[in-house]
Amino acid sequence: MSDEDSTLIPPQTPIRAAMTSIQQLRGDLTSSGDQPSTNLATYFKNCTVDPTQDVVKRLETFGETFSQRFGQAVGPHCVTLGRQRFNLGVKLYYKIMEAMLKSEEKRLSVQNFSKLLNDSTFHTSLLACALEVVMATYGESSFKTGGYNQGGGDATERNMCFPWILDVVELTAFDFYKVIESFIKADPTLSKDIVKHLETCENLIMERIAWRTGSPLFDLLRQEHEGETAEQVETTANFSQPLQHNHTAADLYLSPVRPGLRVLPPETAASPNTQASSQPPTQPVSQPARPLKSNSLSLFYKKLYRLAYTRLKMLCSYLLSSHPELEPIIWTLFQHTLQHEHELMRDRHLDQLMMCAMYAICKVKTVDLRFKTIVTAYKNMPNTSQDTFKHVLTTDGNYDSIIVFYNLVFMQKLKTNILQYASTRPPTLSPIPQIPRSPYKFPNSPLRVPVSSNVYISPMKSPRMSPGMMTPRSRMLVSIGEPFGLINRFQKINQMVNSGDRSFKRSLDLGSTPKPLKRLRFDMDGQDEADGSKSGGDSTLIQKLTEMTSTRSRMQEQKMKEDAESRRE
Repeated sequence: MSDEDSTLIPPQTPIRAAMTSIQQLRGDLTSSGDQPSTNLATYFKNCTVDPTQDVVKRLETFGETFSQRFGQAVGPHCVTLGRQRFNLGVKLYYKIMEAMLKSEEKRLSVQNFSKLLNDSTFHTSLLACALEVVMATYGESSFKTGGYNQGGGDATERNMCFPWILDVVELTAFDFYKVIESFIKADPTLSKDIVKHLETCENLIMERIAWRTGSPLFDLLRQEHEGETAEQVETTANFSQPLQHNHTAADLYLSPVRPGLRVLPPETAASPNTQASSQPPTQPVSQPARPLKSNSLSLFYKKLYRLAYTRLKMLCSYLLSSHPELEPIIWTLFQHTLQHEHELMRDRHLDQLMMCAMYAICKVKTVDLRFKTIVTAYKNMPNTSQDTFKHVLTTDGNYDSIIVFYNLVFMQKLKTNILQYASTRPPTLSPIPQIPRSPYKFPNSPLRVPVSSNVYISPMKSPRMSPGMMTPRSRMLVSIGEPFGLINRFQKINQMVNSGDRSFKRSLDLGSTPKPLKRLRFDMDGQDEADGSKSGGDSTLIQKLTEMTSTRSRMQEQKMKEDAESRRE
């Protein structure tokens, strides 16, 4: 090797990437102890009710529980290791709590946070999020099983991937969701991989985990709809507003925060142009009562709608590019279902309602789109599982395919509403939600060259973003403006990109019919089966898949353009 070659930073490997993340986490917590800092202890003492003893007792209880459950998942000999993970999580828990309180003090100009710091749900959620970050950093929590904790992957991955931590600390997913965004904002040192991990946790909560029977989400929805004459869970007029909000974790855990009776302050000051009155100060003016408004529910639905529309838009781009007029109609039915028929989400998945809404609208609009075609395209979307369409709750606790759910439940519940879209006076279309860049995404993240999984480009900003940290799976690293070495390296990169291009083109060759979905019938009347018995649909399916692949390529190119424009800004 030449001298230049010998000075190159070695390519990042999965193990090296994991070790780097672990070292970074430990380094960031070096100055944080497993006891409250002086500043945090002062916040505790400033409370009307000092929460210190409750905090210590809660940590002792959870520490024992976590280490034992960790040992059960990994092995009895790892109980001590579980305690080490927990202690690291406690340090992060204290660090984030102090950062949150400093931010609240600056925002509200108060130092007494007694109500928040004596809320056990807030503490449990914050601790659970800190532990999830620690486990994800060590690779002990992942989504290799699609977040279902079923099949595939290592046994430890199945046992400990999210939402394992929620079961350990006996916390509901809806309560956990409240802390995620504030947690990320409070710790700017979190790596992009950990931020992405927490964003995935949030999506899993919104799409299905928060909708399990027993979730407080249903109680909030019931309370909200009892007063829906005044306000809704999330008005459609707010769809065009940005996703970012001004609610902090304190707002969400103390929500509802709007009282039923609003009192205006007395008017005691005289106008500069009038003589002071000798009359006594005006008494507080009571306004008409308004129903309680849950900030946590409003924000949840705002994010839910955006997630739902993003998924629907992707599926429509795969299947309905020749019928763009159908997307807003499908979205209107989908949004109506989430807002007014939310019981259909109980123990089900967001994507199940999405696919049913698409199928229903195509039926009434006489567009030939079979359920098996929808499912085949759905499997190509990111982070999906076959259980979503093969194992759907139908009636009386029974589970069947999604077409059975559509016929027995979805269609029966929404039949009147669905048929309105075939009339001459269809329902008013719901506004399209604004889909801004995710607040969790890093604008300077490495970008993958569309036709290759091994070539990335990334700006050189600081020593932390060294070439060895940018591309965990790359075979070769290039830093423009730095010594590169032998010229044949460029030739190798060209060869790699070209070979990737050829493999990409081969993936477009749909000459053979896709493998059918076995043992899954898609219509009770036999008109839309997945066993391939209706050969007339094969050419249509191939055409749809070709459109889907072409659209995916265009979306990749558009994403590259948007990211490039964002960096220029």
